[in-house]
Amino acid sequence: MEFTYLTQPPNRWTFKQPKLKEWVEAYCEGSILNLFAGKTKLSILLGHETRVDIDPLMPADYHMDAYDFVVKTIAESTKFDTIVLDPPYNIRKAREKYGSRWIGKLTKIKNLLPEIISTGGQIISLGYDSVGMSKSRGFKKIAICLVCHGGDHNDTICLVEEKE
Repeated sequence: MEFTYLTQPPNRWTFKQPKLKEWVEAYCEGSILNLFAGKTKLSILLGHETRVDIDPLMPADYHMDAYDFVVKTIAESTKFDTIVLDPPYNIRKAREKYGSRWIGKLTKIKNLLPEIISTGGQIISLGYDSVGMSKSRGFKKIAICLVCHGGDHNDTICLVEEKE
């Protein structure tokens, strides 16, 4: 498994951290789903990014709940080669980004993602833990990136997992 250690000042918007953004982009290829897209578009050289964000002020292709989008995608039999999974990392972060709207369906979303990713496709997960998609859902970890934000900020743990 490849391991990368980055130091990067924290930013409310994950991909406003240039080193982290570059690391994620290096694993993106083919048809890419950015499920909690936020403000910053990825610079994808080998594919196309489909952006989903519940906030109508964000630059997204779909302004809807991430879970509802995944359910819609399953119904349409659409598959992606890469999925970027960068949800708010905890309840406080969800409230900071989305106000009073509760964003709490992550486990349900993870349970459905195997249905919309191509065999051999990759899911890039970002958060405060290294659970990711896990072997129980049919994934193997191929890369991990630990991002130290300095001071008393939590590190960000980034995983790349491949569907077996």
